Amino acid sequence: MQDTKELSLIVNQAGLAQEKSQQLLAKFGEFFQDARHTVEFAKSIKVTSVDQVEEMKKARETRLELKSIRNQVENTRKELKEQSLREGKAIDGIANVIKALIVPVEQFLDEQEKFAERIEAERKNSIEKSRVDMLSQYVENVEVYSLHPDKLSNESFDQLLKTSKISFEAQEQAKKLAEEARIKAEQEEKAENERIRLENQKLKEAQEKRETEIAKERAKQDAILAKEREAKKALEDKIEADRLAKLKADAEQKRQDDLAREAKEKAERDALLAPDKEKLFELANKLNMIDLPLVKSNQAKAVVGHIELELAKLANYIRNAKL
Repeated sequence: MQDTKELSLIVNQAGLAQEKSQQLLAKFGEFFQDARHTVEFAKSIKVTSVDQVEEMKKARETRLELKSIRNQVENTRKELKEQSLREGKAIDGIANVIKALIVPVEQFLDEQEKFAERIEAERKNSIEKSRVDMLSQYVENVEVYSLHPDKLSNESFDQLLKTSKISFEAQEQAKKLAEEARIKAEQEEKAENERIRLENQKLKEAQEKRETEIAKERAKQDAILAKEREAKKALEDKIEADRLAKLKADAEQKRQDDLAREAKEKAERDALLAPDKEKLFELANKLNMIDLPLVKSNQAKAVVGHIELELAKLANYIRNAKL
């Protein structure tokens, strides 16, 4: 048969006996023909709208029919493959041909069958995204909520959105009021600081004025005290001067008296010691007349100078000695 020509070619290439070939064709030929007819019918099914409920139903029925054929082919393959390795190769080839025919169409029909499901899933995903966009305006982390329509109804989401918006607006209002209160407090604090500054300025000026007046009064009192101290000092200086003058006069009188007494005593001693004094004066003259050597070195000159000075001192001592 024309429908089993592909299968016959695979069987012949496997080198099986005629009887085996006929047996395989008999086993899989009907599956192949059923699958081809079902595949041809499946290709006529095309779903493009969610309203094509009947077509989606046909897609499901046709897919299940193909699935049934595929399962029967697979079961037959497993039973026949156990006979021998060569039969298994032929069986695998035939089964693969049939599966290659069925699987793409089966997948195609699955897509047709689930067209409405995909559209619905896309719609729900779109709703979820829209919900995320709306809720993210009022909630910082929307991931804590399950916003998919399958998990959250429209009524529940509307309520969540409403309460979130109310909470968000309440928080924003609270922030606004807090900011206004902060600004007002700053303004009041600034005004109070300015009032305190002006008050302190007035107190400072008053204090400076009082200090100036006190300084003037202190200067006046100091001037009076200075005059009193000057008058007192002048009096004390006069008293001290008078005292010193008297002491000086007394001292001078005493000195004159002492000089007069000493002169008298000296005259008396001179009268008694005149011969000895002349001898001592002669000695002093001899000391002054000692001829000192001339030397060259600085050290020697220093020694000679020192001797000359000591001789002069000794001569003066002799002349001034009291006898």
